[in-house]
Amino acid sequence: MPKYILHRFCAAPMLGATDRHFRSFVRFLSQKTFVYSELVHCHAITKGNYRIELAENAAAHPAALQLAGCDPQSLGEASYAAYQNGFDEINLNIGCPSPKGVVSNFGLCLMDDPELTAECVRACVQGSPLPVTVKCRLGSNPEYSKDKLLKFLELNMAAGCRCFIVHARKADMQSFDTAQNRTKPPLDYEAVYRLKQRYPETEWILNGDIKTAKQAQEHLQYVDGVMLGRALYHNIFLLASVDSRFFDLPDLIHSRREFLIQKAIPYIQARLDKGKPLSHFVRHLLSLYQYQPHANAWRRFLAENAYKPGASLDVLYKALEIAEGV
Repeated sequence: MPKYILHRFCAAPMLGATDRHFRSFVRFLSQKTFVYSELVHCHAITKGNYRIELAENAAAHPAALQLAGCDPQSLGEASYAAYQNGFDEINLNIGCPSPKGVVSNFGLCLMDDPELTAECVRACVQGSPLPVTVKCRLGSNPEYSKDKLLKFLELNMAAGCRCFIVHARKADMQSFDTAQNRTKPPLDYEAVYRLKQRYPETEWILNGDIKTAKQAQEHLQYVDGVMLGRALYHNIFLLASVDSRFFDLPDLIHSRREFLIQKAIPYIQARLDKGKPLSHFVRHLLSLYQYQPHANAWRRFLAENAYKPGASLDVLYKALEIAEGV
């Protein structure tokens, strides 16, 4: 086993997608995949009502709270609240290429202010005993230099960050919108490999267009961990083999039907009984039969029936019959 194992395989945070229900489904499929909350601004915790949701969001251990913000004091307070409510890690997002982030001075634009970023990291470190990690890119713009990146990284290492999750591309907010910045700027995996060689005592997690378990295993020859995002959301059953592939542990689930009947359906039923609509959960399951013979029929039936008012678990059972070719 490698020196670093906690982040060997991570499920990326994706706003509007990887909510607490998705993270629960991840945990049913893999006991070791590290999960991250959706991006939460620190003021939502310290000045808003998000604090009351922290415990439920921390439930799928191991789990990190991903924070945004540029106010060190508020970030420190939010970190302590995360610790009190059971999170395992604080992750500071310094990579989100959002115009809203630029206006509010959080996310990617903080790569241009490494001193302030280091203050934020230091506040999180001092705010709780949880480890603090940073998610960033190779640069905030196409002209971002290697020296500027190294200064950013070294200041944050000195502030207490021992793990960087690096989206292996620079951003280009002049040419591309937020969504395009996830895929359009060129990837440079080797640049992240070189960071691991330069700073071997720091943990390096690679992110960016990793689509298969085979690709993930290849990257692990050069870095400590990998983070997959849309590849998992569009093929959630990929997670069923993560524990055996990446952690030398027995897999929890061996078939899609087993996952639905033994894990997902009881979880959903408990929440339907509390008045939650089926659509809150089914949207995370549309990819369950990806690459299987009846995948299109599975998705179509759920899309046509799970969003109707009062939809019950009968929809899932019928969809299961269709997907399994019964």
